[in-house]
Amino acid sequence: MRNIWTIATREFLAYFVSPMAYVAMFFFLGVCGLIFVLSTSSGRAEMAGMFHSMVFLTLMLAPVVTMGLLAQETNSGTYELLMTRAVRDHEVVIGKWLGAVGLYLVILLISLEFPILFEAYGKPDWGMIASGYLGIILTGLAFLAIGLFASSLTSNQIAAWLMATFMLLFFWLVGWLQYGSTNWLATVAKSLSVYENFGDFERGVLDAKNMLYFVSLSVFFLFLTVRSLENRRTV
Repeated sequence: MRNIWTIATREFLAYFVSPMAYVAMFFFLGVCGLIFVLSTSSGRAEMAGMFHSMVFLTLMLAPVVTMGLLAQETNSGTYELLMTRAVRDHEVVIGKWLGAVGLYLVILLISLEFPILFEAYGKPDWGMIASGYLGIILTGLAFLAIGLFASSLTSNQIAAWLMATFMLLFFWLVGWLQYGSTNWLATVAKSLSVYENFGDFERGVLDAKNMLYFVSLSVFFLFLTVRSLENRRTV
């Protein structure tokens, strides 16, 4: 546990030493601010549309935040140095993932200014807002795990970014296969779709099935990342 915390802290602080954290915050919060202005100008004090946009912004942000977590270490040779210490593969994976999660949570914490400001324009449903933010957090955990897995597959950060983006787009768009498909394919497509599983959170509905989907997606890709690192040891 100590190793995980050390790695997570190092990665989290590293974001703020480089421009990465500030660019990520500016991008995410800037677009959210634009959506907020458009929402208030229409006279509707609600977060539903904003949550939908925040999920897609997270899809674009996660590959950028995670692309260098393992790929950069491999390219620079520091990964081999890290592995010579008494650190296990799963500690490296979880620590780096938690570092990225920490940055993501800081961004979401700052974004709470938007629902607070909505109070000036109406009476927002805080139960729906809480549900939406829970969904955003769970989605971010899964997206960052997928991005970390992509980073473990290559030493090239651009390649890691591309692979993560394509994988995330698959989970975003796969739900469209349910339209005009056979019953079993439609069911599978809907079950795999991030868009479909996030929909209930956006509407203020908490369903254990949707929570399990995002938790399972996170655990599955973290497991794949650990196996990817284990394969490097044997090559």
